[in-house]
Amino acid sequence: MAKKRKRYGWRAPRWKDGLFWIAVALSGALIGLQVYVSPRESWVDWAGLAIRGIVTYTLISAILRIRRGMPRGLVDGFNEAEAKAKAKPSGTSTAESVARTSGRTMGRALAAYKRAQQKD
Repeated sequence: MAKKRKRYGWRAPRWKDGLFWIAVALSGALIGLQVYVSPRESWVDWAGLAIRGIVTYTLISAILRIRRGMPRGLVDGFNEAEAKAKAKPSGTSTAESVARTSGRTMGRALAAYKRAQQKD
């Protein structure tokens, strides 16, 4: 069975995430302000107001999910990489071994350049 990936942004279920309720409250306040300010003379105005309400909630929740999802994703990704690295016999992740190898290569190239400059 495949491991289920976490969804970044909201925690599942959503009603347990305090950030979800902040998004609902902010959206409600902004939609209430739109209801107060906009004219409502026909059903078209009400339909436009409903569409603006949906767009308002979508934007507010997306901004909050991105802001909160990035740290959650970074922490989860770091923990996952550490767990994979510990499971390997060498104890290092692929990125870490590539960084070490490239660092050694650059160090050797710099040393060769310095030796070449000293000979002249």
